[in-house]
Amino acid sequence: MDFRKLQAFAKVYENRGFSKAGAELFLSQPTVSAHVASLEEELGVLLFDRLGRLVLPTREAGILYAAARDVFARLEAVTAELQQSQGRIVGDVLVGGSTIPAHYILPGHLAAFARRYPEAHVLLHAGDTAVIAAQVAAGELALGVVGADPETPELRTVPLLEDDLVVIAPPETNSTAPLSWERLAGQSWVLREEGSGTRRAFQEALRRMGRDLSELRPSAVVDSTEAVLRCVRAGLGLGVVSRLASTEGVRRNEFVELVLPDFRPRRGFWLITRTGRTLSPAERAFIHLLTERK
Repeated sequence: MDFRKLQAFAKVYENRGFSKAGAELFLSQPTVSAHVASLEEELGVLLFDRLGRLVLPTREAGILYAAARDVFARLEAVTAELQQSQGRIVGDVLVGGSTIPAHYILPGHLAAFARRYPEAHVLLHAGDTAVIAAQVAAGELALGVVGADPETPELRTVPLLEDDLVVIAPPETNSTAPLSWERLAGQSWVLREEGSGTRRAFQEALRRMGRDLSELRPSAVVDSTEAVLRCVRAGLGLGVVSRLASTEGVRRNEFVELVLPDFRPRRGFWLITRTGRTLSPAERAFIHLLTERK
């Protein structure tokens, strides 16, 4: 099977289109179409339904893509091993980060990795904890750093660091007044979405207090920490975020931190990898850097 045809097929599958696949491969759309058509003739199956501009992969395409991805990964791993034998760490490292790691933890590690291994490149994908865990489990990402332990047998987890969860309020709030959970529970809240590590840690902290998230009155449910910060700053309600994310805003008086006597939750961040997956030298080097700098 011609490697170029397989590569063209994989790009069409990923992009759901021939033109986008051609742009990524620096090939014309007719060339990509010809590669895929030749592959279909060789295999005797239809790989894509062409519905005008809509390109839909068939069941057979899904089977072939899974095998093709494995072939590409094995070839990349062999190439990386050969280059490592010459004292070089090269290749791409696909890393996932949930909101806090992607914005506040991983950037410094990426910079340190780039300085140490200039021939290797880290590609960072952001998403909530559930999404990143699913992508690592599916083999789409080599590793992830997330804000909750996924607790799934397919994933190996290593604790990296801990941080506080804090309650933040709009800047005009009197943060020195006596506070109680009963008083705050009746106010409007800006909450993170289901699947967020921050939300899971908040739920666990409430459970330890004998409380439940259902007691709160959400004014909004958002899908990022930055959205929580902006909504609280605009006066939409109270929010719970990691201290890593709140420190700068508190210093600039964009919002205030509310201290509750019975609310001192901490949350962890975990490094996750797929159980049984063989990591490339570059991936192992990035993990080593993460764990030595934690």
